[in-house]
Amino acid sequence: MDGVVKFPGNRAIVLKNKTCPYCGEAFCEELPATKEHVVARNFVPRGCFDGQWNLILRACEPCNGDKAKLEDDISAITMQPDVFGQLACDDPRLSAESARKAKNAVSRRTGRRVSDSRETIVLQQPLAVGNLTLNLEAPPQIEPERIWKLAHYHWRGFFYFDTYDTETRRGGFLIGDFMPVLTVPRRDWGHVRMRAFMAEVQTWELRIHAIGADGFFKFLIRRHPGGLPVWSWALEWNQNQRIIGFAGDREVISKICAGFPVPEVTLIQGDERHRWTMRQQVPLEEADDDLFDCSFDGEIFENPRSAWPEANASAAPN
Repeated sequence: MDGVVKFPGNRAIVLKNKTCPYCGEAFCEELPATKEHVVARNFVPRGCFDGQWNLILRACEPCNGDKAKLEDDISAITMQPDVFGQLACDDPRLSAESARKAKNAVSRRTGRRVSDSRETIVLQQPLAVGNLTLNLEAPPQIEPERIWKLAHYHWRGFFYFDTYDTETRRGGFLIGDFMPVLTVPRRDWGHVRMRAFMAEVQTWELRIHAIGADGFFKFLIRRHPGGLPVWSWALEWNQNQRIIGFAGDREVISKICAGFPVPEVTLIQGDERHRWTMRQQVPLEEADDDLFDCSFDGEIFENPRSAWPEANASAAPN
């Protein structure tokens, strides 16, 4: 699988892999293989994957089940309206699915249905004649650690495909670290660190560019232009949540991230140990949004095995 490969637009790619792409264990009687959609069909609004590509492989039941638990409420929450009641896009499929999932999915953060998981923060500021009380309401939230974990599953699934050897029926795992940088909802796509990331990696060598499910799932990988063992990656879920980060050599990645600006925040309440801060979200104008703009159409997967010299087919993922 050398050169540039176009991902079939109207059908799935199916691997008959012998090892789990997530944990690296070989399938056996004690650890049977289960069918796995790397992008779960119900992670996006219903019908978005009809007649389109997906990546289907085999995964062990523990990994498959763990990923499914993450997908359940993360899918529902990333489809919800923002604090102003606006959905990510004007698509009737999103509107219907957002309402349905809000009633059925349970937030792992609150233990309640997503529809009942909007969060209210009460802040009090002492005044000379009493207290000033401020109530702030936010849409349902996702713990960042769970976002990173699901992003890692998506990374590993596509990486495994990209390094897949049809003879051995095994894929590889990156030697290095998976390092998330930032996750933001649509209304905050103009975050200063998001803009810095886009500017940093825009000229990096393209490796994977995957847009599917009518645009409700996006994934991108670029390779460091200096040949260093570092890759950038970006995800977009349900035209709302964006997640960015790097993978590979930790020291190199840390130096890159050290150059990213820190957003300005306002202290609302508390001290240096226990405090509430506020930061204004920054939208991103469409004309300035080039995160997934690779100057071509379609779903392109570039240079699978030969592009990943640091991949190790026998190593388990970090």
